[in-house]
Amino acid sequence: MEIRQGIDITNVRRVERVMKRRGSRFLHRVFTQAERDYCESKRMKAEHYASRFAAKEAAMKAFEVKREHRYRFREIEVRRRPTGKPFIYLSEESRKRFGVPKRCQIELSMSHERDYAIATVFMMIPQ
Repeated sequence: MEIRQGIDITNVRRVERVMKRRGSRFLHRVFTQAERDYCESKRMKAEHYASRFAAKEAAMKAFEVKREHRYRFREIEVRRRPTGKPFIYLSEESRKRFGVPKRCQIELSMSHERDYAIATVFMMIPQ
């Protein structure tokens, strides 16, 4: 079994500044409609957006995607199980683009507080 890990920390205020400066253009480019709906329903919106941004960055690191390759942040979606636990959702097309096997297990953990959001992604790839 191959194990890969990615981690990212994001400054919440930086995300908040980008949201104010670029508005919906930034949000539509980076987040899916479901992610925007979830974050907009929260009181501390920027913290929730920042944690999802960190999750997407951590996933890219675990997937070993190079920045120069063309990808869209929206291809990586953070969803929630009925228990509230977040998970990474990839469409079949995105799995192929990122080279993520179908049987690969992806685990996500996220946390945020006033100033920072952090996420870590583990991938377990059967051999």
